[in-house]
Amino acid sequence: MSGKRILVLGGSGRTGQLVINEALSRGYKVTALVRNPSALETPESRPDLTLVRGSPTSKDDVASAFTQDLQNTPEAVIVTLNARLASDSPFSKPVTPPRMMADSCANAVELMKEYDTKKLVIMSAFGVADSFKNLNCTLQLLFRKSNMAYQFEDHNLVDEEVKVAGVDYVLARPVMLAEGDGKPVKISGNLGEGVGIFSKITRKSVAGFLVDAVGSDQWDRSTPVISN
Repeated sequence: MSGKRILVLGGSGRTGQLVINEALSRGYKVTALVRNPSALETPESRPDLTLVRGSPTSKDDVASAFTQDLQNTPEAVIVTLNARLASDSPFSKPVTPPRMMADSCANAVELMKEYDTKKLVIMSAFGVADSFKNLNCTLQLLFRKSNMAYQFEDHNLVDEEVKVAGVDYVLARPVMLAEGDGKPVKISGNLGEGVGIFSKITRKSVAGFLVDAVGSDQWDRSTPVISN
């Protein structure tokens, strides 16, 4: 894998930064498209990291990230974006456009086809699309009645559109995210049957799984629900 490049969208987020660290530790070169490069360690201390300032909702900015090294365009794109609310409260107002994630992934798909990039790995969520029915009823109510509904509407659009986009994808569906060290990852099929209401997964575990998915075809064109 030495020298192969990954493009990360959402790299300044808590999980995205861990994805960058994990990919670099495995010998990948990483390009990260971020709105605020100062939120990350400088490339001077990590020579295999290239930071590009921009927004994933701008196709021109995504194209700029793809073409930073025309001799080594990305072999995969990892997306760790999430529609943001004004605070950590599920009842706070959304602060990103309704299709932020869907439009960002659509831009990535267009550029992937142009530059023959093979794999799109996305951090989705348990409860998206057809896994919703396996959520605990309390969580179903929360996701429907709080402003988290905006986030799940966008995730649902990503799920629907990426599946017919004509690229190899992995739509990873982590359960509730937690901080902590990387731990073994349990995969509960595509729908999360039997996942407990209090199931969690550390962000570092998610990051490791997303990078694993780049180098393996085991989960291609699937929606694995992951937990610790």
